[in-house]
Amino acid sequence: MRGLDLAGRPDPMVSDPVLGMVGRAGGPLADANLWHLQVVDVSELGPDFRRLIVTAPGLDGFRYTAGQDLMFRVPRRDGAVTNRRYTIRSFDTGRSEIIVDVSLHGAGPGTDWVRQAKVGDQIDAIGPRGKITPNLEADWHLFIADDTGVPGALAMIGSVPATHAVRAIFEVDVPEDEQEADRPVTSEPEIQWLHRLGRSGPGDLEAFRQAVAELQLPAGVGHAYVAGESAVVRDLQVLLIERGLQRAQISAKGYWRRGLPNADHGEPVRQD
Repeated sequence: MRGLDLAGRPDPMVSDPVLGMVGRAGGPLADANLWHLQVVDVSELGPDFRRLIVTAPGLDGFRYTAGQDLMFRVPRRDGAVTNRRYTIRSFDTGRSEIIVDVSLHGAGPGTDWVRQAKVGDQIDAIGPRGKITPNLEADWHLFIADDTGVPGALAMIGSVPATHAVRAIFEVDVPEDEQEADRPVTSEPEIQWLHRLGRSGPGDLEAFRQAVAELQLPAGVGHAYVAGESAVVRDLQVLLIERGLQRAQISAKGYWRRGLPNADHGEPVRQD
């Protein structure tokens, strides 16, 4: 059976979707798999977050690094697909189930599908994907993210050794959206939660600016991971460099762009 290309057309260079490798050698999808996923559980993590648990044949061999994602191929009414990327929150090896937490911030084909997803629904996804993963050579780690980046940041925090110091600044709408990190009690991360509470909207910089300015950084060489609205992520990189970090110490990813839907390939629309 042939696979499909990213526009939903048959692609002779994509292999059988059950555990087959996808993408051209050396291309952006090299070493990723196409999975026929089925939803086995859904739950609400707060007013603005929903958890999906999915499984597929062959997941007993699933391998990923914290911070990587799955690219869900959301079906459209015209028969094509829109790709949306969601970070893998965790993988239950015993049950062969992937847990994906999704921010319900905004509206669009991906968010709409997640809102309506129910047990038994099926969807294809490609992964694992992504190059932003914990730098285990760092002495300490700083995570800064809005709603869209929180699940990925929490996944990475859970994989950092207990001996590493962790700081985090997360922005969500309300306190009920806060989540706990999965780390030993003896090494709980220091997380500062910023709440909009209707006073600001997603994609505003000011609360992050103040929190970064006041943050006490640990001693040693650290690494920062920044995820959220593209312009905010860019500005936060500048602020961190002003705090003394080098560019090589910052892993940054724009998940969305204010006022614009992501492109069909799942990434924010580029603006020159």
